[in-house]
Amino acid sequence: MSERNFPYGYKMSDGAIAVDEGEAKYVRLIFEMKYKGMGVCEIGRCLYKENIPFFSDTVSKTIKKASAILYKQIYAGNEKYPAIIDRGIFDEIQKMKPPAFRKKKEKKPEPVFCEEYEIINDEETERIRNEIIRMIMEHAKSSEEISGMISEYAERKYQCIKRKEDKNGSGT
Repeated sequence: MSERNFPYGYKMSDGAIAVDEGEAKYVRLIFEMKYKGMGVCEIGRCLYKENIPFFSDTVSKTIKKASAILYKQIYAGNEKYPAIIDRGIFDEIQKMKPPAFRKKKEKKPEPVFCEEYEIINDEETERIRNEIIRMIMEHAKSSEEISGMISEYAERKYQCIKRKEDKNGSGT
């Protein structure tokens, strides 16, 4: 896939940045769907099903791309980019942002300690968790597949909980 020089919906024309109407219709569609109350995940799935080249990687990537478009101010226009959508609609969409998008992401919590147990976070457990989420987002073909991943996750997480005395070698 070639690298884009401009945000989706824009192109260079006669030495100036211009609206790419072929792409802009999808930018407008994303804003329209959101304005009518659709969630970003639902919007992403719709775009993915339409097999639009920019939105055909995976469902999760399509959802991320749709979300990024919804919250980039350039689509309402600025000194460098012409507007694709109305400023009023853009502002209304910004008010719909979930609280998680409004504040900076917090760092992952440190491992939790209690008197008797230590919970250890590791990369493999996190990978399994992310795979479960991905499968759910992409409507995995079978519930058995998801159940298997959840069982693997639970087993792995359980293995990461160790008695402090076992860790220190004084076991029971």
